Amino acid sequence: MENSSDVFADAGQLILAMNGVSQSSRAYWPKARAAHMDLHAMSMRRVNLLLTGTESVIEDALTRLMPNLREPIRTWTPPDPLELPSPAQTGTLILRDVGALPPAEQRRLVEWLELCRGRTQVVSTTTSPLFSRVESCEFHDTLYYRLNVVCVDVAT
Repeated sequence: MENSSDVFADAGQLILAMNGVSQSSRAYWPKARAAHMDLHAMSMRRVNLLLTGTESVIEDALTRLMPNLREPIRTWTPPDPLELPSPAQTGTLILRDVGALPPAEQRRLVEWLELCRGRTQVVSTTTSPLFSRVESCEFHDTLYYRLNVVCVDVAT
């Protein structure tokens, strides 16, 4: 298994590839995807991902990531009510535009994540900068750090 610095260097290549630094950089996608799987193995739990960027580029990244996500996959899209699986269930939860979650739902999601203890991987997306919303107390700071284990900026 690669060491953690190799894994994060490979994850950095994913960011370069998705930012469109060069067409040849897209060749790093399989290596970065493998690095993501190594992160799973190193931590012995599912790694939460935060994808930031434009809607279309996020969609492309999710499509590429789908084959590696653990089944079953459940998706939340605003303005639908947030339906969370049982904390004992394994799989992947995709939260589209997590910044649109109301404060009460943010607190409920934090509590659910604490009960999950890493059994369910959460892939969340946002088109707005969440950290500035954390600083202005518009987004729950604990939730931000729980979802932002690995952040991939897929902006064009």
